[in-house]
Amino acid sequence: MVTEASVDRTDPRRPVLLLTRHLPHSVERVWRSLIDSEEASRWFPCRVEIEPREGGVISFIFDGEAPEISHVSEFDPPHALAYEWSGEHLRWTVEADGDGCILRLSNTIVDPDSVPRTAAGWDTCLEDLRALLDGEAGAERSGVDEAKIAHYRAELA
Repeated sequence: MVTEASVDRTDPRRPVLLLTRHLPHSVERVWRSLIDSEEASRWFPCRVEIEPREGGVISFIFDGEAPEISHVSEFDPPHALAYEWSGEHLRWTVEADGDGCILRLSNTIVDPDSVPRTAAGWDTCLEDLRALLDGEAGAERSGVDEAKIAHYRAELA
């Protein structure tokens, strides 16, 4: 499966990375993977603890670091979830599409130079999400995927 990527550069100081992925799963199943702490922690780049409600606390936990705490700013089950993470606004949407659904992420980027790296990171996470939804084990990651970053550097230039 392919992740479609583009960048909205209306505000060049705060570009918005837009990622779209078709998943052959129901809206409800994909939604659960966004709001269930255990499931989200299996595909997100860190452990996530979320109170699935508007205003709910969301914690991002990397081993050996203090948790980063934020709040859910939008919660419209099973279609929209938004929150801040490390100064960036993330908004996930899920909509029905034939026998599956479309998952979209809009990620407002703090550092415009990090767009390719961020796109590559989310693409890897979305591949892990697909594996989770398909009942497969996620791939073992051993660092940054330089080839994927180069791909997005060229695609999003």
